[in-house]
Amino acid sequence: MPKVFLPFSKKNLILLVLLSFPFLAFAYEDQTEKRINLWPLFVYSKHKPKDLTRIELLGPFISKTVSPEEESFSLRPIYSSVREIKDNKTKEKRAYFISPLGLYRENEEEIRLKLIPLVDKSIKKDPSENEGQKWDFFPFFGGKTVNNETYGGVFPIYGVYKERFGAKEISFFFWPLYSKVLYDNYTAYNILWPFIRVAKPINKEDKNYGGFKFWPFYGHFKEGEEERKFILWPFYISYDYQDDTGNFIKRRYFFPFYMSESTESYEKRIYLWPFFQRISGVDQTYYQLDAPWPFYRKIKGENIEGKRYWPIYGYVFKPNSKEFFILWPFYFSRKDQYNSTKSSTVENEIRFLLLSKFYEEKTNGTLTKSEFRLWPLYYSYHQHITPKQAAFYLPALLPFYDEGIERNYGPLLKLFEAYSKEDYTFSKAFFGFYRHERFGRREIMELAFLLRYVKDAQTFYVELLEGLIGWGCVDGKNIIKVFYLPIQVTPQALRTEGN
Repeated sequence: MPKVFLPFSKKNLILLVLLSFPFLAFAYEDQTEKRINLWPLFVYSKHKPKDLTRIELLGPFISKTVSPEEESFSLRPIYSSVREIKDNKTKEKRAYFISPLGLYRENEEEIRLKLIPLVDKSIKKDPSENEGQKWDFFPFFGGKTVNNETYGGVFPIYGVYKERFGAKEISFFFWPLYSKVLYDNYTAYNILWPFIRVAKPINKEDKNYGGFKFWPFYGHFKEGEEERKFILWPFYISYDYQDDTGNFIKRRYFFPFYMSESTESYEKRIYLWPFFQRISGVDQTYYQLDAPWPFYRKIKGENIEGKRYWPIYGYVFKPNSKEFFILWPFYFSRKDQYNSTKSSTVENEIRFLLLSKFYEEKTNGTLTKSEFRLWPLYYSYHQHITPKQAAFYLPALLPFYDEGIERNYGPLLKLFEAYSKEDYTFSKAFFGFYRHERFGRREIMELAFLLRYVKDAQTFYVELLEGLIGWGCVDGKNIIKVFYLPIQVTPQALRTEGN
């Protein structure tokens, strides 16, 4: 999993905490919540009944949220991570770094690591296997396998992983200078990864595993049923796979002049990529011709028909879906229908001016979801069934939704945003200068450290300058705050002072 450094020194972080300490000591607190707002340096809130904690540093640049269902952290625009929790157990972990280039995802089924354009690998997990114990506290890591073998190290200086990332053992020294990866059937040595890699079989007599790479000049590897080769990557690339049941894939790329791909079900030929392409099914049930792409396309097959004269007009018709455009990118529509024994779902999407769109989903004739984007001005989303949710923000500079891009860049680009789920609503403007929250009947409004307003069944309270002066009723008690010190005032005392 990728590691990151904070963009400020340890000395500055300690100084920030020390400066915030007097305010932490006299922060606003009642039976429901504790809050401190020193925007844009530091914002903290803790909702006690829901066990929800939020921390923000330097406005939208650093944030952390902790709840019983989710933990998230963002160091924008470089890195974001999220951990989904169910029944006090981790359901899935995701990390996004320099989105959309880097992704790490781990759940009960698989581990996926993506580093565009170098790595995109998924490792399936066997749910019957015990993963042992592991911990990471950057730059230190360690663990113990199910066979009681310990491992650890300091990344990227030196370390050893065992039974991690789909390998039996991984050792490194000043990564990416040198690393060694031990698999079941072969060992791979990497020098100045990804440039030099040597793979040797465990059994020297086994010719099905091994290879060498000096990227981008030459590489050739054989791993069981797979064989890969490249010369002056990406100008020549070959890939062959065939299993015992007859399934096979054969690819030959002479980029960009000629590319071919053959499987047991179809054949694909590309000339002068991406302009001329032909795809045909082995059983003649599908035929596609692009000549040249994207201006002309013809599709014909069993239960499918399509033509395209781009950018004037085009369509693709299937039994349960229809796509159609006129004067692309001014208008495009899509309709899909999904049927099951218990329900029927219809999705309608209309795109206009390429990046703006309207979308709705209906199940058994009832509206369940809707979405509207007027790029680059406005975006809104509604889920109309339980749990009911809604969100909108402006401006909407990101032209599409991607979780990594949204977490890493979204809060840096929004002047106003709002979110609601059931009886909870949250909104903020100008990167958190203004924020408003509502938990059922409880309502909180803040203008940075200048003004705070809190209202619920037992509280009606206002304070200025983060509690320098405050007055009102908190948990049914009359409170006056002077120089951050709260003073409880009885009604009799108020009458005496008034006289």
